[in-house]
Amino acid sequence: MHLSRSVLFGSAAAVVGAGAVCYSFLQGPADAQADRSFEFTISDDRVVPATDFAAKVSVIGSAITSGGVDMPVTMSVRVGDASHDLFGSSLDPVYGNLNDHSAARHVIIDEVFTQGDAITLAARSWTVDGESNHLTARTDSPSDLVHVLRDGDAVPDIAGFDGQASAEAFLRPYLNDDGTVDLDADQVIYLFELGETDLSNPAADFQDLVVLITLGDTPDDLRRRDLADIAAYD
Repeated sequence: MHLSRSVLFGSAAAVVGAGAVCYSFLQGPADAQADRSFEFTISDDRVVPATDFAAKVSVIGSAITSGGVDMPVTMSVRVGDASHDLFGSSLDPVYGNLNDHSAARHVIIDEVFTQGDAITLAARSWTVDGESNHLTARTDSPSDLVHVLRDGDAVPDIAGFDGQASAEAFLRPYLNDDGTVDLDADQVIYLFELGETDLSNPAADFQDLVVLITLGDTPDDLRRRDLADIAAYD
């Protein structure tokens, strides 16, 4: 599949490639908060919008190690029946790796989806050599390896393992003064545990991958909001 990608750094945009499906890539600060409303439900960890919608997926951060060495992390996104590898192939722990100490990355899918099309995520960690999948956590059914946060929810009070930043540290731009999550009505955050299935183990710190989903009426609506957010930081 050939993709058309708009890459936006600061306030400059460039188009690279062409095709039937478009993804808009942004890298930079978190969204500025605004008065936004979009109705959706969380059903068995799936995001299920109540009207037709567009979606932006943001990787806020990732941190997971084995023996002090970073483990690759990849992710795929499914909307309805279609799967999207928005950040490189989810089956390629080299070019699809999200545990690379980068700034937050934001991708707008250039498509309007149908009411009721569920958004689900599949996050994978890999052995340090990238030879095999270590652990996969999905949101298409309830999982103990996933925390789902909406506006006003408390962040799990868990220290980052082996000196890593905690989930709370990753989410600091999205927190109220009382430590609860400060999101718009059209946003949801996922915290993934990709290292341990024994959640009593201190290595189970739920910041192996931190993802934000933002909904809008159309891709253009989401892009206009991103440009307004960037202007607010200039």
